[in-house]
Amino acid sequence: MGMMSKLSAFFNSHVETSERNEDETLRTHYYKTTKDKLMDGIQSLIASEERFSLLDASKERGEISVNVVRGKKGFLVITVVNVRPFKTSVDISFTVEKGMNLGYGQKMIRQFYQRLDKEYTFVGVGINEQ
Repeated sequence: MGMMSKLSAFFNSHVETSERNEDETLRTHYYKTTKDKLMDGIQSLIASEERFSLLDASKERGEISVNVVRGKKGFLVITVVNVRPFKTSVDISFTVEKGMNLGYGQKMIRQFYQRLDKEYTFVGVGINEQ
């Protein structure tokens, strides 16, 4: 990741994961589980943290919407997609309520992925980019 990209990401008000993100820690994560189990687990994780307030969860769309009410306030969208049986992807998007991100979103996403990595069998990152 180049210096200009790092600076841009640091000062931007929005950060999200993707298959081809320049920052490897912010690439799509894959887990060996079902979409429903992962959705339930993510909702439990959100409920266990005071900084999060669940807004909506749609298993049909595979989306969980969350308000971040502590720390840098903002809006979090977690997208869970069943790629194959027992192979599920997770992407996370964070937008600050006002001001700049200042690296908070990247740190929060990394921490979120670390918690998921401990709970579920981690398959890899950005593995569907071909």
